[in-house]
Amino acid sequence: LQPEVALIDIGMPGKDGIEVTQELRRDLPEVKVVILGMVDLTDEIMACIEAGAAGYVLKEASFDHLVETIHSVHRGESFCSPRMAASLFSRIAELAGERLPKIPASAVKLTVRELEILNVIAEGLSNKAIAKRLSIEAQTVKNHIHNILDKLQLHTRLEAVEYARERKLLTEK
Repeated sequence: LQPEVALIDIGMPGKDGIEVTQELRRDLPEVKVVILGMVDLTDEIMACIEAGAAGYVLKEASFDHLVETIHSVHRGESFCSPRMAASLFSRIAELAGERLPKIPASAVKLTVRELEILNVIAEGLSNKAIAKRLSIEAQTVKNHIHNILDKLQLHTRLEAVEYARERKLLTEK
């Protein structure tokens, strides 16, 4: 017997569907797995995906939906309902945020001039206006802003100002 798609019940007695999926993917990696689940829980679906499942369908789903899922997985696609996909994307975004490097404020060493420029950025001034106020070239302002963003691992001036406000790095006026 050499199935192309296996439909596995998540709540089987003895071994759960996740464990069976892991074993099946290890022993027969060419077999695609669709999990038949009881609940629409993001963590359960994530565990199924991590185990190697390519599809997840609720037991309460219509027969047509089940068939559609099996056909999609057979074609090499991953498949779950749009509602499940939305919750999965939210969870993936959470996990990605947790993995981003968190730079402690004490580890960031901004120069006095960079802090001065951050304060002026917070006032909403353009690079040209900052240059005029600080009596430096506009290109020098750009260089300082680039260095600030690089040190803080941020992408925009607004993010830098928010970072500075949260850590009370801005001078009160």
